[in-house]
This record gives sequence, structure tokens and C-alpha cells, in this order.
Amino acid sequence: MHVLILGARAPACLEWARAFTASGWTVSVGDSLAWPLARSSRAVHNFIRLPEPRGNPQAWVDALAERIRQDAIDLLLPTCEEVFYLAHGLPQLTPLCRVLTSDFELLHRLHHKGRFADMTRGWQVAAPETRLLQGHADCLALAGESRDWVFKPAYSRFASRTLIRPDPSTVRTLRPTPEQPWVAQRFVAGDEHCSFSLLINGQLRAHACYRPLYRVGRGSGIYFQPAQPAAVRAFVEAFGQATGYSGQVGFDFIADAEGDFHVLECNPRATSGIHLFDDQPTALVSTLSTTGEPLLPSPTPRMVALAMLLIGAPRHLVSRTFWSDYRAARDVILRDGDLGPLAAQLLGVGEIAMRALMRRRGLLAASTADIEWDGQPLDGAPNP
Repeated sequence: MHVLILGARAPACLEWARAFTASGWTVSVGDSLAWPLARSSRAVHNFIRLPEPRGNPQAWVDALAERIRQDAIDLLLPTCEEVFYLAHGLPQLTPLCRVLTSDFELLHRLHHKGRFADMTRGWQVAAPETRLLQGHADCLALAGESRDWVFKPAYSRFASRTLIRPDPSTVRTLRPTPEQPWVAQRFVAGDEHCSFSLLINGQLRAHACYRPLYRVGRGSGIYFQPAQPAAVRAFVEAFGQATGYSGQVGFDFIADAEGDFHVLECNPRATSGIHLFDDQPTALVSTLSTTGEPLLPSPTPRMVALAMLLIGAPRHLVSRTFWSDYRAARDVILRDGDLGPLAAQLLGVGEIAMRALMRRRGLLAASTADIEWDGQPLDGAPNP
């Protein structure tokens, strides 16, 4: 069997590549970057350079279709926001191989933070009060109570541009539009939890929950402490039953002072929780084709060690807790016999930094600028 895993820049792609190789599959990875992380792994048999999907979605789908035929791909598996362009291309791609994603309309509903919050109304675990902001007047109406709210673009990732309990003057500067709306979500204090789940036709096949103890600013987690709150698993199971979702999905939650969980947003793609299955590679791959009780992770923390040293350590240099956490965790990049990705981290960051410079973007924004989807119309795709 031959799998093509997309988003080769992502550690999640590297994790899947190792799992499929351990299961005896031939592994190809694809990306529009020239030197993505997973390309250098011994688990990868072939790297496929693809066009940038955001720049020309149809050219990207056409390139995928050509490689699926040429390489006899059996399974196409996304890991990043290219999943939206993949869903757009389902009519062209599903006759060629199995594609692990849900349809475009459902992905859009989940990606839009306001529409996802509406979906959860009445659920046992629901989103905090959420208001859609489509014009300056909507922002002015909330400016006086801005300290009670969190403001963020309806289409966003890595907590980019998120304003947590901002001052009124900041809210008055916001200029959302119907095409690029924002949401205001009632602030809930508490402990953050994140999840990763794999579902097939709404059935939960693998599930992990973790606390991101250390982050890059307010964005991506770099340390993943496993947790097992029953409310999170129950939410994901209810979500699967309600939507019939197929693919990888992650959710962000807050557990308040009373222990009640609130779901904040959905990421209809792979998240860092995939790394919690790194010691069960063949079992993870088998969940794609077998039913039964969901696969659960081991309790060992995982981390992106290089990021912990470069970003976390300077802030916690004399913290015994930090270094104790560091020693307790396993790196998700370094693996015995597979040292290529260790150096590739620096090469990939260098390529993204060059893109950031050329396109006049920040480093984090440049890391996904070519694959992200922010609600813009796609030819031939429904855009409700």
C-alpha cells in the first residue's frame, strides 16, 4: 500500500510517515515548500513538490491527481490547512484513491469560529457565548464591555491576532467585514486542554487529550502533557454522531473553576496530539481500517525539544519545574536511527524565514501563508 501524506512541513506529517513505514506501507510526502521537515526522514520514500494551493487551488488539485495516477497512491492523508483545498477537489480525487477528509461544507462550518460555536448550542459541552462581528458597529457595541470578551478573526490559526480581554480603544480599531468577519467570545478563566481525534464516518477510532504546558507565545504548543477528562471524550463522540465526520480533528477547551468544560474552537486537521501515539505506530495505522474501542495514548509527555530549548528555556532558565518537565518528556522530532529531521528543522525554518522576508510577513504567518484558507471563494466549491 502507498500513502501520500500532505503538509510535509508539519511534525504531524513526520509522525504519520513513521507510523505508516512501521506498518509496511510505502510513504510519499508532499508540500509546496522545497525543504519541509518530513522530507529528510528515513521513513519517507519519496518527496513530491506541489504548487501552492492558495495561489491556484485547481492547479494544486490537478498536480495531486497526476501523482496519484503516476505513483498508484492508495490513500491521501492531509495534516495541515491544505485539507480545505483537498475537500474542494474531492469530486476529482475520490475516484482515484481513498481521501481522508470530510466534505467542504462541513469543514467550512467547523473552521469558521462563529458557525462552529453555533453548532454546539445545547450540547453538554458547548462554546461560551459567541457573537459574530461583521462590521465596525458590531465592535463598537461591545467596546464598553471588552474586558469580558475574547476577540479573534473567524478564520485564523495559532491564536494569531487574538485579543484576550482587550481595552476598549483596541476594540474600536477593529474593522471586520462580512467577507472577513471576527467573533467575540465570552471570556472563561480556567485550564486549557486540547484534543486530537481520528474519526471514520463519525466513529471515534483514536483519541488523545493533552495540556499544552509550554507554547510559542499564545500560539502553537511545544509541550504536550496527556490528560484524560471524560467530558472531552464524550464531546468528541457526540460530535462524531452529530456530523458523521471523517478525518483528523482537534478541539480547544477550557475547564473552569467548577470543573466544567467549554469548547472554544475546532481545528479540522491534525494537531499535536498525534504525537501521543508515537509508541503505537502500527495500532494507529490500523485504526484507519478496523473498528473497536478507540486507541488511547500512553501517559508520557511529549515535546518539541529544540523549541523548548530555544523558546522555553530562556524564559524558565532557573525554573526547576521547567527542567523537570523537560526531562520527563520525549522529543517528537528526534528518533533513534532517524536523525535527518533534527537538522531539517533548521533548514525548514530558514526557508520559511526567506519567504517571510520576501513576502513581508511575520515568521509564523509565513509558515502557513501558502496553504491556509480564510473563507475566500474557491472555484467550483460551495462557500456558504
